[in-house]
Amino acid sequence: MVRWILALLLALLPAPLLAEWRVAETPHFRLYGGLDEPLLVERALLLEDFHALLVRSTGRGLPAGAPRLDVFLVNRISDMPPRQKLPPGSAAYYLADAGRISAVALAHPPGGGDGLSAPELLLHEYAHHFMLGVGRFAYPAWYVEGFAEYFATADFGARRVVLGQASPSRRDALTRGNWLPLEKLLARSPDLSDGRDAAMFYAQSWLLTHFMFRTPRMREPFADYLRAQAGGMDPVEAFRVHVDPDLAGFEARLKRYLRTEAQAFALERQGRERAPVRVAALPPDAGLLLPLLVGLEHSAAGPASADVLAGVRERVGEAPGDPLARRTLALAELEANRLAVAASLLDGLLADAPDDPDLLRWRARAARAERSAAGQAKAIELLGHAMAVAPTDWRVLHAYARLYRGPGGALPNHALDALLKAHQLAPQVSEIVLDTALALSQAGRLAEAARVLEPLAWAPHGGPAADIAQRMLARARAGDKAGLLEEVAGIRRQQGAQLAALGLR
Repeated sequence: MVRWILALLLALLPAPLLAEWRVAETPHFRLYGGLDEPLLVERALLLEDFHALLVRSTGRGLPAGAPRLDVFLVNRISDMPPRQKLPPGSAAYYLADAGRISAVALAHPPGGGDGLSAPELLLHEYAHHFMLGVGRFAYPAWYVEGFAEYFATADFGARRVVLGQASPSRRDALTRGNWLPLEKLLARSPDLSDGRDAAMFYAQSWLLTHFMFRTPRMREPFADYLRAQAGGMDPVEAFRVHVDPDLAGFEARLKRYLRTEAQAFALERQGRERAPVRVAALPPDAGLLLPLLVGLEHSAAGPASADVLAGVRERVGEAPGDPLARRTLALAELEANRLAVAASLLDGLLADAPDDPDLLRWRARAARAERSAAGQAKAIELLGHAMAVAPTDWRVLHAYARLYRGPGGALPNHALDALLKAHQLAPQVSEIVLDTALALSQAGRLAEAARVLEPLAWAPHGGPAADIAQRMLARARAGDKAGLLEEVAGIRRQQGAQLAALGLR
């Protein structure tokens, strides 16, 4: 599927793209796009202000060394197609996998993009990233989206931040549309295949989040409900037990709240200094090459199709001189399993940038793919160097731990420590969650494995990885190490190639 999308991307991208691309770097973000510099800086500062608001509101922060989130602002979503099919009219998406973590949003969504402005789209996607990064357990689907909706409409003024506003489309849905039954809203995996149901789900999720945050004496019942459903209790039953046993009466209460109390409110801004922003111009072909490079990084393991490699070669040439073009070609050759060609290109790039962690990681991958003792030793050497120069690079830590993964034995302590650190830095990545839980289980640390699995097991956007995590979680909670390892072995036998993008492959 990913290979087909890369081939489609090659066909869709105009050559050359005329807009000059820039990158704006802040303490927590890197924004890429063809926007004018003042607008790019404005979006970067907005995201930093939003990050500070989430830290202030939740009392939690991302771990030290957590990666900057790469945000790509594009004119069309098809400029950087996602791995999964998006609903019609989608204007943003977020993707975290073993290759990288990225958010993509329309720079100028027509008509506001699903009722949200361009800045709101960015804030919504970052709210998901933040929640996954600091969350202590699994959250219900409505709260994942309601949290993002609630904070994404924040309005940052010079002295105040206005919170609690509803986007016009959400309030219109609540006042004019047919509400979803609360049983469906609260369900573990609500069916939102109908677009009208999906729109109402987002609107009601915003309202229920607003109610939980702003209603006096609701904090403790809400926290008890979240803990109960995260622990495996049916989420509708957990709501009845801890919040209100009368769902019909609670819905009536919500509707009254919408009419009389669901209002915006202001907070005094904390601090007046803005985050530092550094803007740099990218090479003239960045608008063409970055989507290709990012698509290759996000792609699943396994050889790339000949069409993808041929398309990349056509775009960059057989012997490109530009470093970005050479990186793109090197990774395409590596994905196509042309190891000698990839290794030669990467060695040339490393001669100019010997401490580049991405180049070191890719070269280690080429060495390990040789399946020889010399290749394994070379990979260990390269990744050891990468960890020395980039000790908080989660992708390097993850790749290093995988060097020591055997058919069934526990990881050595130094590899497990690297994997645990990778999980601390990037808990948003399903592959790392599954790898870490399996390694902890092999080490007999089942209670820790269960805690690692819980957020993924009930993640509303977890996909196949969430299904696997649920099966592993049941065994981990029961203290059944042998059963968990057999469960994983059975998953491998049953799903085989489908695990190519997951940590259990």
